[in-house]
Amino acid sequence: MSNSDSDFDDDDDALLQDVLYGRTQLPVIAQTPTQIKPVQTTTTQSSAPSILDDKVQARLFQADGEIATLRAQLLQLQNQRQKEVAELTNSLNAARQSSEDQVVLLKTAVQRLEDEKRFLNNELMATNDFKRRKTAHGKFTTPHQSVQEGNNLKMEQEPAQVEPNKEVVMEPTVPVVIAKPIQKIVQLQNDSSLLVDQLWNHCIIGSKRTSFEYLSKICLDLDLELRSGLKILKRTAIVSSIVEFLMINKNNTLDKLVERFTLSLMELIEQLLKLKNILSVPFLVSLIHCSITFRPAAVKEKLLTELVRRLSKIAQGWAFLLDSNLDEDDLANYHEVPYQVMVLEKFIFVSCLDLIERLVAVSSISKPEVIRSLWQKDTLSQALIKSCLPENSERFKNTAQINVVFNIVEMLAASVTEDTFAFNDTRLDESIISSLLKVFLIDIPLRQDFMFYGLNRILGNNSDFLKIDSVIPVDHDHLNNYLVLLPQPVPFNIAIPAQFRVDMNHEYHLFTLRVRVAQLLLGLIVTKETFDFLYNREHFKSMIRVIGFEQNYIARYPRSKHIHLRIQLIGILVRIIDYLTQDLRETNELIYGEQMYEMFVVFLRIAFGADSLSIEAHELLAKIRNQPRFVELPVFNKWCETRARELNHISPHTNSGDTIASVESDYANGLEFPYESETVELARDILNRFVDHDEAENLYFNMNPDYGSDQEMEFV
Repeated sequence: MSNSDSDFDDDDDALLQDVLYGRTQLPVIAQTPTQIKPVQTTTTQSSAPSILDDKVQARLFQADGEIATLRAQLLQLQNQRQKEVAELTNSLNAARQSSEDQVVLLKTAVQRLEDEKRFLNNELMATNDFKRRKTAHGKFTTPHQSVQEGNNLKMEQEPAQVEPNKEVVMEPTVPVVIAKPIQKIVQLQNDSSLLVDQLWNHCIIGSKRTSFEYLSKICLDLDLELRSGLKILKRTAIVSSIVEFLMINKNNTLDKLVERFTLSLMELIEQLLKLKNILSVPFLVSLIHCSITFRPAAVKEKLLTELVRRLSKIAQGWAFLLDSNLDEDDLANYHEVPYQVMVLEKFIFVSCLDLIERLVAVSSISKPEVIRSLWQKDTLSQALIKSCLPENSERFKNTAQINVVFNIVEMLAASVTEDTFAFNDTRLDESIISSLLKVFLIDIPLRQDFMFYGLNRILGNNSDFLKIDSVIPVDHDHLNNYLVLLPQPVPFNIAIPAQFRVDMNHEYHLFTLRVRVAQLLLGLIVTKETFDFLYNREHFKSMIRVIGFEQNYIARYPRSKHIHLRIQLIGILVRIIDYLTQDLRETNELIYGEQMYEMFVVFLRIAFGADSLSIEAHELLAKIRNQPRFVELPVFNKWCETRARELNHISPHTNSGDTIASVESDYANGLEFPYESETVELARDILNRFVDHDEAENLYFNMNPDYGSDQEMEFV
C-alpha cells in the first residue's frame, strides 16, 4: 500500500491479486536465445506460493478488504455530494424563477399604476380646461368682484350662466375684464392640526359624550399655573385652558406637541390629586391616551419612560381599592369619601393601568433596550404588578380584578422579545408565570364598582360608567350651576342591566383573558426557544387539569355560547404540552405518578375524538341548509355556526346551502365535531410518547369497543 489510503487504482489491485495467488512474473529481459530458458526457470521457481509466509498473506488480505471498504465509502460520498449539488441547483432555479415571477408582477403593477396616473392626469387637464372655458365664456366681473366672490366660493358652486345671444353693454369708463377662474386651494392639514381634531372628538369607550364635553362642565376654585405654561383659571371650564394651550403650541412638530401636551396634562393630574380634586382626572388621562395612540412613532423613548414612571406611582396609590376584604362601611370609614368619589377613584385606577398598558405596547415597536428600561424597578413598580397579579392563591381570589389582570397580561406580552421578558429577573419572572397559571384555575369574580370597559377594549361590562356619567351634568345641576367643582351624587334610579347579560359578558371577558394568557405562554416558548420556565411538575399538572375542566364543561353544555373559546384554549394548551414533552427523557421529571391516569383520560378524549363531521352529519346539515327557511337554523351550536360563516365571509342568503354546510363542517362545534384537526394530531403524538404499540391497541379497543363487527378490527 502507498502512504495514503486514498492513493490506489485498479492496476495496484490487479498486482496484489497476482501476488496473492502466485501469478507474478519478473519482467522478461531482451537477451540472446541461449539466456532465455534459465531466466524462465528462475521465474517459475520464484513464483511459487511457498515464498510468501502466512503473515504476509494475512496482511495482503487485510489490505484488500480496506481497499474495498474505502472504495465503497468514496463512492457513497460522491453520490451524496452529487445529490446535494442537484438539490442546491434545484433550489437556486426555483428561487430564481420565483424572483423573476415577482419582478414580472411588480413590473405589471407599476405599468398599471403609470397608465392610471396618465389617465387621471388627462382627466384632470380636461376638467380644468372645461371649467376654464366655461368660466371665461359665462362670467364677466371686475377684479374686486372676482376676489370677493372667490372668497365665498364653494366646492359645488356652479358659475353664473349668460345667455349666448345677449349683448353685454358696459360704460366705456369701466374696463371690461374677463375674470380668470379662481382655483380653490385645498391645503392639507399637518399632523399637529389632525391631533387637535382627534382630541376634540375623542370619546371614552362606551361614553355618549366626548372628553372635551365632560371637561367643559368642570372647573376649579383657584387659579393654577403650571411650569409648562398651561394656565387653569378660577371658575372657568378646564377645556378652555386646554384648547388655548393647544392653539399656542399648534405650530410645533408632532413629536414636540405630543411631548409638551402629555407632560402638561400629567403635571396637571398630579396637582389635582394633591388638591383632592379628582373629578376631571379620568378625562385628562383619556386625552393623554388619545395623544399616545394617535401616532405611536411620534412618541419619544424618554417620554415613554417618564410617563410610565409617573403613572405607575399614581396607580400604586390606588392599589388598595383591589382588596375586597374591606367592606363598604370599613372602606368609607377608612377613606372618608362619599360613594361617588369611590367609584371615580376606581375608574381613575383602571384608566391609569390602561394608559400604562398602552405605553408599554408602544415601546414594543422600539429597541429591546427601551423595553428593558421600562421594566426597571424604579420605572414600573414591582409592587404594583404583584398587587394586580398576586402569587398567593387566597389573595388572588380576593384581590384579582379582570380588567387589571388583562392589563398586566398585555404588558407582559408586549415585553416578550428574544432578549427580554418582564423584569428580566429569573425569580420574579417565575413568580409571574405561576400567577398567570392561576388565571386558568381560579375564576375571577365580578368586582363591585369595577365594571368598566376602560380605554383599550370593549370587553366585559360597562354598567358602572353610567355612574361616572351621572356625576357630571349635561346642562346644569339641580342648583342651576353650569360648571361643577365636585362630583354630583349618583342617582338611585340609575339603569341596571339584566344579571344574565352581565354574567355572559363577564364569562366572555374571562375566557378571552385565559386564551390571551395561553397565547402569551406559547409566544414566550416560540420567541425564547425554550420552555424551562414551564418545565415544572406543578405547572404541567395545572395545564392537564385545566384541559380536563374545559372538556367536562363542553360535554355538559355543548350548545354554550362560548364553546369556541374553550376549544381554542384547549388547542393552545395542547400545543404547549407538545413542546414540553418532545424531548422528555424520564416521565417522572415532568409528571407525577398518580397523574398519569388523568393525563391519559384527557388526551384520549381528544385523540379518539372526531376531527370533522361524519358523512351522515354533513349530509343532514347540507339538506337543512338547502332549504331557504332553515338556512340560519341552529343545528349543532348556534354561535359556532354563526362564527364559522363570519370568519369565511359567507352570507346565508347569497350562498348555496352546500357552501354554507361545508364551511360550518370545518369549524369545531364541541358536539359532533369537538376539536380542531391539529389539536387531535398533537394529542395523538403526545400519547405516542407515553405508550408502546400494545398499550396503544388496548387503548383503541377500550375507546372503540367492537360490538360484533369486524370492520374496526380490519381497520386496526
